[in-house]
Amino acid sequence: MNASSPHFYRKQALALGRDADVVKKALEVDRQLRSAGVEPVFTLKHLAQRTGVSWHYLREIIGRGRDPYLDISRPKGDDRTRRISSPEPVLMDVQRWILRNILCACQVHPSSYAYQAGRSILDCAEAHLGANWLVKLDLHDFFDSVPERRVYTVFRKFGYPRLLSLELSRLCTRQGWPEATSLQDLERYQAAPYPIRSEGRLPQGAPTSGMLANVAMFEADTKLEALAQIHGMVYTRYSDDLTFSAIDFSRERAQNLMREVAAVVNPAGFSLHRAKTRVVPPGARHIVLGLLLTDDRVRLLPEFKRRLEVHIRGVAKFGLVEHAGWRHFESVLSMINHVDGCISFAESIEGEFAAKMRLAWSDALAEHGYVG
Repeated sequence: MNASSPHFYRKQALALGRDADVVKKALEVDRQLRSAGVEPVFTLKHLAQRTGVSWHYLREIIGRGRDPYLDISRPKGDDRTRRISSPEPVLMDVQRWILRNILCACQVHPSSYAYQAGRSILDCAEAHLGANWLVKLDLHDFFDSVPERRVYTVFRKFGYPRLLSLELSRLCTRQGWPEATSLQDLERYQAAPYPIRSEGRLPQGAPTSGMLANVAMFEADTKLEALAQIHGMVYTRYSDDLTFSAIDFSRERAQNLMREVAAVVNPAGFSLHRAKTRVVPPGARHIVLGLLLTDDRVRLLPEFKRRLEVHIRGVAKFGLVEHAGWRHFESVLSMINHVDGCISFAESIEGEFAAKMRLAWSDALAEHGYVG
């Protein structure tokens, strides 16, 4: 449809023999979607045209004909691994289109800092500067806790048709194990040309999952922010990491706070990871999202700096292949990408230190004949 002229669309559609009532309904849907700040899409074929992807491919993914995700284990900072569900390239392109053109209009709570342009891990940590107490909590299986039905409601609220909302939600979720419960509005879904064997979940690794998880947490974030204000605290959330901070607090009040937080997140479909709950009193190191809070600013952890320096010195002294093997990297390239990523992260926190590391890293690579 021509975005600037509904009249042009009406004339073209009627000239092609389209039913006048259908044209009128399409124009009304277009108006509603544009007023919501999202791109108008009317059918799956229209989405295929907008994204340049085969309609048959989209139908296969939506019908759960195959699993288009690759499971990848990525190391975490605590010597454990995180499972990433990486969508195949074509589906990833479609999800990126949905993120740019639809989910960009989603409302996210101000206390949430992840998966948003213009907000960073540093911004989140800085919100807790000056606090004497920290209470840090973690949501268990954060993405997997968001079912397909909740994703469906996001698209429905924008004004997309029911069938297309189902199709969009299927493109953003991954089928899980069969469950006893089915989707809401089941009587309408039964008429859809897709099976209802099990309910999908958000896959960690899809471009759309972060924003959709933020939307699913909006009501809980609102209640947790109100709870923080009652306790005289500051509340932030970065993905599945919840942090409360205060000047005056106690361990007894922290225990009460944990129960109150659980009473908020559990009805929202989430649960606390009890093993990852931490109460940090005055005098202890205050670390938020892997960053050290000092009296006046956020800094890199000393151990992070040491690890980075060890990698650079190791390459400079022993060479790329030798150091990559000694540190058990999958390849020299994966090691180089890891160190590059660490330096890039350091640049956003401590620019002067990062500049020194960047120069030393470039010298070490050049010394051993690597040209990036």
